[in-house]
Amino acid sequence: MNQQRSKTAFTLVEVLVVIVILSIMGAMVTTAVSGVTTTAKQSRTKTIISIVDSVLAEHYANLKYRQLPIEIPDLFLPSGNANEVGYEVLASEAARVRLMMIRDLQRMEIPDRLSDITTAPSQIYAATNQVLIDNSGNVVNTRDQKNQRKVMSVSWYSPNATFLNGGDNIPSRLAAYRNRMPANLTLNSPEALANQGAECLYLIMATSYVGGSPALEAIPAANIGDTDNDGLREILDGWGNPLGFIRWPVGYFDPELSIDKTIPDDFDLFRSDYAYTMVPGSTSSSAGAYDVLSNRNYFDDAPIKPWSMRPLVFSAGPDGEYGITTDPITAAGVSMANYNYQASNWWWPTTVDFYGEELPSRTGNPTSPFPDPYLRVFVSSNLNNGLFAGRLPGQPLPTTTAVNELTDNINNYQLQVSPR
Repeated sequence: MNQQRSKTAFTLVEVLVVIVILSIMGAMVTTAVSGVTTTAKQSRTKTIISIVDSVLAEHYANLKYRQLPIEIPDLFLPSGNANEVGYEVLASEAARVRLMMIRDLQRMEIPDRLSDITTAPSQIYAATNQVLIDNSGNVVNTRDQKNQRKVMSVSWYSPNATFLNGGDNIPSRLAAYRNRMPANLTLNSPEALANQGAECLYLIMATSYVGGSPALEAIPAANIGDTDNDGLREILDGWGNPLGFIRWPVGYFDPELSIDKTIPDDFDLFRSDYAYTMVPGSTSSSAGAYDVLSNRNYFDDAPIKPWSMRPLVFSAGPDGEYGITTDPITAAGVSMANYNYQASNWWWPTTVDFYGEELPSRTGNPTSPFPDPYLRVFVSSNLNNGLFAGRLPGQPLPTTTAVNELTDNINNYQLQVSPR
């Protein structure tokens, strides 16, 4: 008689069913954990950007009311004319000088590139008018006589302050930035020019205080690193990528509509920017900037005046791709990572409209230093058939994938209009 064996093993079908079930459950768990991880990284990134944004906002607010040690015109010595007792600066010219100085301070104290730190303070000039006394002892009005004006330096810091030279007269915050930079850093190397925005944010946070405590202590240690190994530390987002930073995002299109280009520059209360003195169609309009969104020149029949801007801090998001222009791009498609707001070829022309008809010939220099947030000379140098053919900081990169790369970005503009 044959005895039948009892079954003690699983069949192949049963094993396959169990494997499928386990795979589905594992995928569900992985997806859930991945979602939680992404949310946590997004939350951490928003918190870091919010902290950095509040520090930058405080710096901007302080600059609005900063007292500037401008050289007093009364101290200028007369030229030798017996009837000349000195020079004066008109109120309108004093306002323009203050605007130049404030913008230069923004460049030095809220840097977004290494050239902002390594370049010396601007040599700021002002147009002054003679103060004359006639033979009867009466003061003679020369304010309308442009051919009697004289250019004088009103700089308050040393324009010859070389990098890593601690003996020069420069703003204390700029000196603090310089002291934290490696002495052996090759400034124009690819490593140094990469991630400049995140490195400048680190320097700003490392020299700032929030509620009496160092601002850097509010950033988790895991979100501070040196991803490009150039010796300069960076502020990182939740995914470990350096944050992007643009102090003057002149080309940024804000989908949240928090940018209103009809609001004048906050730092130009007296409308002393050169744009307000230019005549549409005049020769001085050659330095005009361009509104990249509507393809209109600043000096058309309906000129667009300099508008209020605030710093842009952003993360590349989960995909690690920024999709945004941080350095100006020329009409030839060259990204200018070493762009310098103080480069002499970007200086503003000293024309009759600004200083008086005799000034260019007297000074021998037809331009003057002017850190321009709107990059107007750069724009006018990169026109193609009258249209700006390059890219400005804040614009999407000229690539086919830029729009998709921008979709998951996180920035401080978004945090202003949505819950954090």
